[in-house]
Amino acid sequence: MGLSDLASIGSLVSGVAVIISLIYLSIQVRLADRNQQASIRQGRSTRTVNLFMETTNPSLCDAISKGFDGDDDISATQFRQFRNYWMAQISHAEDSFYQHENLLLNDAAFETFIGALKNAFRSPGVRAVWKGSRDTCAGEFVEFMDNVYAETTVGPAIDSFALWKADVAKEKLSAMQQPTSR
Repeated sequence: MGLSDLASIGSLVSGVAVIISLIYLSIQVRLADRNQQASIRQGRSTRTVNLFMETTNPSLCDAISKGFDGDDDISATQFRQFRNYWMAQISHAEDSFYQHENLLLNDAAFETFIGALKNAFRSPGVRAVWKGSRDTCAGEFVEFMDNVYAETTVGPAIDSFALWKADVAKEKLSAMQQPTSR
């Protein structure tokens, strides 16, 4: 075996090592992408949960309810609470929009977000907050929000409490009609 044969074997081994390195790098990039997606989903979920948990404060809950419905008897303090809550929601919406634009938020999650946004824009109070705050946002996000706003009409507030009570009554009735097993 001559020197040129050893050089050829060395080139072959080097080429195989490069291919193995590229495969390893490809796997690492995919794993990093999955981890980034998971981190983004967890961040959005945490932010959403925090926004919902804030509404368990009775004072804020009353302000949001009155603001959502556009009640005439909303106080200035309640209005500020409602507006600040929806400004946080708008900030969340903006982040979700740009994450989707940058392919960091998948289409299914974005469609869920749009559905929630359309539901919110049924509220006269939310619509008024968007009109009064849209100048604090810029670019494609404003155009996106304006389009969702235009596609959505004001509708009667959904009485979640009444719906829940009706569903609970149905569940109780269903449970009473099922035979008990011992």
